[in-house]
Amino acid sequence: MPKISYWKKGKGQALVLLPGFCETKEMWEDFVGPLLTSCEVWCPDLPGFGSSDAYKSDFTISDIGKKIALWMLTNNIGNASLIGHSLGGYLALEMAKLPNLNLRGLGLFHSTAYPDSEEKKVNREKTVEFVNKHGVSKFISSSLPLLFKRENRDRCKEDIDQLIAHASQLPKDSIVKYLEAMRDRNDNRETFAVFPKPKLMICGVEDTAVTLDDSLTHKKFVDQFCQLSDCGHMGMFEQKEKAQAAICDFMESLKI
Repeated sequence: MPKISYWKKGKGQALVLLPGFCETKEMWEDFVGPLLTSCEVWCPDLPGFGSSDAYKSDFTISDIGKKIALWMLTNNIGNASLIGHSLGGYLALEMAKLPNLNLRGLGLFHSTAYPDSEEKKVNREKTVEFVNKHGVSKFISSSLPLLFKRENRDRCKEDIDQLIAHASQLPKDSIVKYLEAMRDRNDNRETFAVFPKPKLMICGVEDTAVTLDDSLTHKKFVDQFCQLSDCGHMGMFEQKEKAQAAICDFMESLKI
């Protein structure tokens, strides 16, 4: 099995936080503080990102979900809650289909159960072309700040700079393969609707990657819906305390 790099902190019920596209486990380090008194928090790097081994061949989102599930089982991370940011949410939905994980709860953090629209698929192709032509560093530095609401970028400059520093080191091949896997991912609306355990959704009112209208279509299926105002796609930085509170409340509700 390819090595999955991770860190874990805290004691209590297990919570796995999955990073998104071109994100690494370091993004959660300053976020998890309030969770550590009641949760054992696990934060892995996705295969091919951060310090985790790369996937040797082409892959699907389902393939990666199975790899992370195997990592969880190997590390005896049982009866866990799984919360994924963006791409991490797509992975969490695939993992929710796997009965041997026995998940306790499921959360989408600026993510969606919808597949890519035809327009989004075209944009993925254009992004692949851009990465191949201009390289990783230019792609990251030009695209990553756009995930933050414009008015929040100065306030979050240090966070943005750190994210860019980590993401700029990622291999081009992995970035391209993830773009293609996201383009071709499954429609998991039914998966999300019928998942029998508690569900959380956190969305940004001004998120341009996963729009509020999109997120609101999921609302009737969730037990807790958190709508972050003055926020783009990066609520763990743009609205840190509110996002922390939402996850703390969700995890606390699972004890009942």
